[in-house]
Amino acid sequence: ETGLQEMIIRKLAGDNGNWVRVGDPNQAIYETFTTAKPEYLRDFLRESDVTGRELPNSGRSAMPIIELANHLIGWTMEKHPNAAVRERQPLQPPLIQPAPAGDPQANPPADQSRIVLYPAALPPVEEIRAVVDSIRGWLPQHPDQTAAILVPRNKRGFDIVDALKQIREPQIEYVELLRSTTSTREAAGAVGNILQYLSNPGDVRLLARVYQVWRRDDRDEEALAARLDQTLKAIRKCPRVEDFITPQLGRDWLADDESVAKLIESDPEIGGLLAEFRGIVKRWQEAVILPIDQLILILAQDLFKSSADLAIAHSMAVLLNGYAESHPAARLPEYTEELAVIARNERRFLGVDDMDRGFDPEAHKGKVTVATMHAAKGLEWDRVYLLSVNTYDFPSAVPGDQFMSEKKFIREGLNLEAESLGQLTALANDIPYREGIATEAARVDYAAERLRLLYVGITRARRELIMTWNTGQQGDQHMAIPFAALQAYLDQKEQTP
Repeated sequence: ETGLQEMIIRKLAGDNGNWVRVGDPNQAIYETFTTAKPEYLRDFLRESDVTGRELPNSGRSAMPIIELANHLIGWTMEKHPNAAVRERQPLQPPLIQPAPAGDPQANPPADQSRIVLYPAALPPVEEIRAVVDSIRGWLPQHPDQTAAILVPRNKRGFDIVDALKQIREPQIEYVELLRSTTSTREAAGAVGNILQYLSNPGDVRLLARVYQVWRRDDRDEEALAARLDQTLKAIRKCPRVEDFITPQLGRDWLADDESVAKLIESDPEIGGLLAEFRGIVKRWQEAVILPIDQLILILAQDLFKSSADLAIAHSMAVLLNGYAESHPAARLPEYTEELAVIARNERRFLGVDDMDRGFDPEAHKGKVTVATMHAAKGLEWDRVYLLSVNTYDFPSAVPGDQFMSEKKFIREGLNLEAESLGQLTALANDIPYREGIATEAARVDYAAERLRLLYVGITRARRELIMTWNTGQQGDQHMAIPFAALQAYLDQKEQTP
């Protein structure tokens, strides 16, 4: 909870009211996105009139995985290389204990568990290939089990999905729990491309892109893909769009152009497709005068066939209708940009994915779930892959670490957001502001949150846990320090009789 929420609840509960708070400070993983901090719950537990009740038992994971998570807690408290992080105590007891005897959710057998920390330094593309190859071999052999590939950032998840889509034999079924699903992004991009053309109807390049969107499924077959490429080249050479879409006597590109005639002669079906496309585009142009939500639904009828895509289009229509009500002066370019934000993965599009309906991994046996570690909180799978456990995604706030919030073009590596908040705090409390102090504090906060994120990722696994890391886009990243500590623990445990 935030401090403001706590103040409100205190007033509602009153001095003698009952107040029950349930939470796990070790899993407070939203600090970098909201103002939630585990200190609020820990401070509450220290109050004299509060009675704490620990709930350490968990039947989710096999004992080797529980022991690994517990070791991370102890290492963080005692051996983390940054003293400021240790003082922050991002991970604390109680340690996880297995479910007691007779519990209806018994822990998976230890002899059926497996932990692999892959030590090799892999480029990002190779890391994805290794994980995809692994799940490709494992999943068909375990159709009655659940699996997940967990990533620290949405972009990495999108890359995983793209790699899974390339697999044909055997085809790997997957479920996305990312900021937006592939189908949502593709649908938004398709409709956005058409709106962009309708706002610039004389642009032949945009018209060619619209044709490509309309015939996008042709890319899946070699012969159809070749026809599509030939048709796109022809459209791009059309001297005047209106001679194609709204031809006049003596100015009909489709009927009079020699190069088009030769193309149709070589493949007569192209003529029929272009004629059909012309009719569809004319209908879209006539619909431009309608309210934006009605226009979107008309476009969807010609673009989409599946009920899922049509549902997404309906949600987009509702979204843009709301935007139109709050922005009465908006026109097609503004609506196009709203959809582009979704297509570029910059905004989560609610209302059409599994997370919004309540995700149940058990309903997706035989498939692999691709999710961020944040979205995986509260869920569990038989086999879990944790990717990108390197010094960029899991820094320890030691010299040499890089941070997402510190841009290279900003002097001294300052975190502008943290420094701005630091200045406001100094002004509000009438204290001196010292540049750089807020940036250092933000580094410690981020390193602490990343430890909790890693802890959450580990504890999502029931039977098998596989962790990998990559060297980053520039090849300058290293194995995360907590990764190395966990690997050393496993090595020592293996050597101990």
